[in-house]
Amino acid sequence: MRARKFTRYPADTSISFVIDNIIGKHQLYLHDAGQGGLCFNARACIKPGTRLNISIPSSIKSLNTTGKITWCQPIDNGQCQLGIEFEEQVALSTIENMVLTH
Repeated sequence: MRARKFTRYPADTSISFVIDNIIGKHQLYLHDAGQGGLCFNARACIKPGTRLNISIPSSIKSLNTTGKITWCQPIDNGQCQLGIEFEEQVALSTIENMVLTH
């Protein structure tokens, strides 16, 4: 297992995503986030390498970015926990505002 480049911050805020520009928006809750990526629980497993368009609302500055699934781990009730790597690094202030305003 490789070490993380960025600190992860626990979060409990909504996240919306679209898979590879396929019609249909999914809304779930964020588990944690950092400058390099995030983690959330999904209703089903999604293949690593899949690209996502991600939107996370915030009262200060919302985040709209793209990323790809780097890992998928089955958890309870048929759900899976997904690890997402952002395609571009997100500013630390954006992550802090997103996490601290919820």
